[in-house]
Amino acid sequence: MVDLAVAPGDSGDNALFMLTFGGKHSLWRSLDSGDTWERVFTSALADVDNIKLVGLPQHGGDNRTLYVAGESGGKTAIWKSTDQGQSFRRRFAIDPATGTPFPIDVWAIVDDATLFVGSYDGSAGLVYQSVNSGFSYSGGVRAGEQSLNSIVLSPDYEQDGTILIGNTDGWLYWSDNNGVSFESLPADATSQPLVGPITVAFDARFDSNRIAYAASDTADNGVYRFIIRTKTDWERIDANLPAGARLNDLVVAPDGALYAANSKAGGGMERCLNPAFTLGPAFETVTRGLGTGAILEGLRQSDHRLWSIDTANNRLMTFNDTLTSPVVLTSPDEKASGIGGLVNHTVRNIRLDWETKEGATTYLWQLNYTTDFSSVPSGFENNAKASFLRLPALEPATTYYWRVRATEPVLSPWSDKRSFTTSLDTEAITLSLESPQAGASGVPVKPVFQWTAVTDADAYELLVSTDPDCNNPSIIKKDDYALATTAWQSDVKLDHDTTYYWKVRAINTNTRSAWSAVGAFTTESATQAPPTATKALPNGKEPLPDLRTAPTKTPTGTLIPAPVPVSPATPPAPIIIESPNPPNWLLYIMGALLLIIVLTLIIILMLVVAIRRD
Repeated sequence: MVDLAVAPGDSGDNALFMLTFGGKHSLWRSLDSGDTWERVFTSALADVDNIKLVGLPQHGGDNRTLYVAGESGGKTAIWKSTDQGQSFRRRFAIDPATGTPFPIDVWAIVDDATLFVGSYDGSAGLVYQSVNSGFSYSGGVRAGEQSLNSIVLSPDYEQDGTILIGNTDGWLYWSDNNGVSFESLPADATSQPLVGPITVAFDARFDSNRIAYAASDTADNGVYRFIIRTKTDWERIDANLPAGARLNDLVVAPDGALYAANSKAGGGMERCLNPAFTLGPAFETVTRGLGTGAILEGLRQSDHRLWSIDTANNRLMTFNDTLTSPVVLTSPDEKASGIGGLVNHTVRNIRLDWETKEGATTYLWQLNYTTDFSSVPSGFENNAKASFLRLPALEPATTYYWRVRATEPVLSPWSDKRSFTTSLDTEAITLSLESPQAGASGVPVKPVFQWTAVTDADAYELLVSTDPDCNNPSIIKKDDYALATTAWQSDVKLDHDTTYYWKVRAINTNTRSAWSAVGAFTTESATQAPPTATKALPNGKEPLPDLRTAPTKTPTGTLIPAPVPVSPATPPAPIIIESPNPPNWLLYIMGALLLIIVLTLIIILMLVVAIRRD
């Protein structure tokens, strides 16, 4: 087996084309994913010297288009079929500058008419482009000084025009202008970044993360990652690659999973579900189903199915990876509360369920008190052969988080994390009603309700109703109006002389206890007696009240109010009326007048005395 071409997953086609050599080259076609084959082309034809490559368009176009590269009459040639290999048309690969044929080492077929071809002229790697199915080519664009080993197009090539190249001597190049020019990765590299023949691939989300991958077919050189225009060096990401591994091909599936074929005998295939993970991707080696000493050469991918050639055993191998998507959890629901049954102050009989994954034979489940599963408590992690399990005894009124993944035959991604909260431990202190006591009568119409506390309760809900089932309650204290303490003075006035029923339950953030037993009480009678009717006198006047006290019969055991002593009447205090004080200026005038009068009298008296002496 020499080469293999697989129809892209989005083409809806099951076509495979395989190139073999047995003295002559033959091209085989399968339209049923490899179950049956028929030969459609061969180098035994008169104008076909050899066949080296077979390829299909990877970015749209008619899924019946097929390209084959080889030699015809000593010249490099391309044969194109538009009917899945029923017929072919030959074109020669001619350099437009020199007019001479150029060899085809690698290629990337874009669509029905567009292809990029990697070549080597003895001093430089060159990339040619044809937009007319190989009838003519643009001038070769230089990409390093060595021959080219791989060339790939970005997942969004139609939008970004990005191409990635690895050569045979540890160098890598890229173009973001549809192959007009290429520069090395990293751009300032002065020596080869990696070692040996390099295969390359783009991350499935390259449009957002700008990540490229590379692998070397040199022993123990592994898988590398580079972030274009962000990083300055290639970073090795395979921490547990088997010793002596030689990776000859690299592909990334649309869901982001990375695969690498190992040229070492018995090495199998490397698989990584999270190659872009910044804290360190996890790799695992897949050898299940391979023959003894198998050597995988090349990888082709269509959706979740991979194909490779076992050159040691001359077999075409396929791997259907059904475990690239996470396990789907089904029960309990996210944030479910009141989960499990209470037994001796522990919560038991909690069952976790998830959807069965095709191909999975073993699952790993984990439980934790937080969403951080980097450290899992003892007993909170184990394997399960079925898609369900029963958890060990858990604590009451506690929130737990859980997740599941498949672990055999290969790993799946972890499921989403879910949470649930276990039931309250209502056995810790039995919730019982204390006041009003059962059967109490004469209870105030604004009673004080009181009950026992429950461990881990955040609040309590209260219902008071005239119905024994507490339907149509007169008092509702629930949800946002739940009571924070175990006693509450009613702010609702109940009816007099009425029997009421009440019950309480404990709650916390995520769960509720069972309702308490129902209590009953009767409110007090009204204390205000109704007014007595009176007869009008014949003259129409109201009768005077009868101040005599009529003897009444007092029921046995009835308390009679004691007479209140009345103090004798006290004579009223005399009323003292005070005159207002005259103003000061009036007093001054009156004083002056009085003084004048006195002086006048003295003068008159002196005159009278003087006259009499005379």
